[in-house]
Amino acid sequence: ASVSALIESENQIESLIKAAGFEDCVVYLDGENANIVVKSEGLQANQAAQIKDILLSEVDVLNENIRIFDVN
Repeated sequence: ASVSALIESENQIESLIKAAGFEDCVVYLDGENANIVVKSEGLQANQAAQIKDILLSEVDVLNENIRIFDVN
């Protein structure tokens, strides 16, 4: 994927995650890996699954290459 396509996907995923009720997040994509930083008081397993579903609705990333971090 081109850099501009990755940036577009990052923005779209960030918007969808925020729309799902998370206060803030940053998504980093490099074509193979996805790192997502979410503002949370402690991410629940179902919330992490929801974020992963949102990510995978927009991009194809192997499950083991998805990392979700929470910060408060």
